[in-house]
Amino acid sequence: MPRLNFLFWNLQKKDLTTQLVNICRSREVDVLVLAENVINEASLLLALNVAGADYYPNNPVSQCKKVTIITKFHFDFISPVFDSNRITIRRVSLPLWEDFLLVGVHLIDKGSHSDDSQSDEATNIVNEINKAEIDNNIISSLVVGDFNMNPFESGMIKAPGFHATMSSAVANALTRVVQERTYKFFYNPMWSLYGDLHKEIAGSYYYRSAQHVNYDWNLFDQVLIRPSLLNHFVKRSLEIVITDGISSLLDVHGRPNKTTYSDHLPIFFSLNN
Repeated sequence: MPRLNFLFWNLQKKDLTTQLVNICRSREVDVLVLAENVINEASLLLALNVAGADYYPNNPVSQCKKVTIITKFHFDFISPVFDSNRITIRRVSLPLWEDFLLVGVHLIDKGSHSDDSQSDEATNIVNEINKAEIDNNIISSLVVGDFNMNPFESGMIKAPGFHATMSSAVANALTRVVQERTYKFFYNPMWSLYGDLHKEIAGSYYYRSAQHVNYDWNLFDQVLIRPSLLNHFVKRSLEIVITDGISSLLDVHGRPNKTTYSDHLPIFFSLNN
């Protein structure tokens, strides 16, 4: 497989089988990562494979309840090395590819948790990723999912958190020293998709409140990449998906159609070998 196409979508606990099949077919998705998935896995696989595709189920030994990963390669090639309720860390071992860690996340939400709690939990998650990298002798990790934080929030950018920079040049420094401690970088390309310049939408999730500070558009759905994977990441492939190839996922106001589909929009990206 010279190219891997990834799709992440928080389904808002809805059966969006038709839309998933349409997107996976039209975009030739190889790795499908889902949050809030209530679709029967056997039914979803049957629908995905009806046109001759060859998708395999989520690894049956995974203990993560919040994230499902379905792939076009057997689950033996994407084995869990750490699972909790909200994150799954998988070692991807494909022929002709250097092994890397794929981390699927669905982190704690703003409705039930403070900004400080989200920031502290980000530190806990990164500690697990760092440990998995050491235990597996791997420096290449990719984290994708619903972070329930915007790219500029503390948990995403602080050094002991995800330490995710908007600049690939900065990320290529690999690490940064703060108060005599060394912290590894992630690259966060999602910054480039925040705002509506040259596109119809300004984020992946829309929420309006009566608070004095309200962003309207948020970018909770993100992918983070270790610098060692940057040469494989296809920057131009990164996209917030607004159509399944047949029907728009937006409502008449140009926002995620949460009545018919999900309150989150999917994100798509590719790696080249």
